[in-house]
Amino acid sequence: MKRVSIALVIAVFFVMTIVGTASALTITKKTKTDKKAFGAEKRYAVVTIASAKKFYGEKGMSQTFKKMEDIPGADTQPLIDELSADIIKTFEESEHFTLVPESEVLGSEAYKKATEDEREQKVVFFKAQINTANKYKYFSDPKKLAQLAKDLKVDGVITVTMSFSINTGKSFLSIGGLSVGKKEYSVMSTVATLAYDQDGKRVLRDTTVRQAEPGDKKAIILLDLTDITKTDFTKFHPSALTIGTKAIDDMHTRFSNSLEGKRASIFQKVK
Repeated sequence: MKRVSIALVIAVFFVMTIVGTASALTITKKTKTDKKAFGAEKRYAVVTIASAKKFYGEKGMSQTFKKMEDIPGADTQPLIDELSADIIKTFEESEHFTLVPESEVLGSEAYKKATEDEREQKVVFFKAQINTANKYKYFSDPKKLAQLAKDLKVDGVITVTMSFSINTGKSFLSIGGLSVGKKEYSVMSTVATLAYDQDGKRVLRDTTVRQAEPGDKKAIILLDLTDITKTDFTKFHPSALTIGTKAIDDMHTRFSNSLEGKRASIFQKVK
């Protein structure tokens, strides 16, 4: 019997809120794009690259009363900082629009003067704090995004928000009253991508989820001691970066497919 981690549920709720779905219980499987808004001659600027501040996952007993920022590896700042280059590179290689260089966007007076939104996102019954990559600001208000598109003199602006979680499952087998089994860990990354034009119309909405196959397995007999000690979030960073990169690639593939009338699953797995 495998148990779905609370962290997985929280991460999914976080992304659903970011993409602005009609219901908190709905994720659109189909990437939604306005085909007329894209083309090689269209100019777009990435104005936000962000992530949920927490690396969601089970805490050990010794970490129960600690703030996430006090737990090594539980802050996603280094993850989104490193993955931001992959996001920009992916869009630079897109055949569906021309990307304004990152340095030009971040160095512009329009961007410097723009007032960013509060770095938090309401998720169900709590507020999730937001990290932004490198020198990026956090924008989520369609009106501000539309104004940025005008001020930057581009056809549209793009925001990308990621989240990371550790999904934990336990498999048990009872032999003569003794429970034996294993604990499995699987890193999941989500990418929520939005684009708005100068009129504040949303011309792209996509949510991509990429999950690794369980790879970190630990034998447990009666009691898994990691549950009462601590979770080593730092050791999951390499996997998070790998899965995050693949999620970004999947996102662009879904975007391209949507313009070509193809469909792809929201969930992707990789061994």
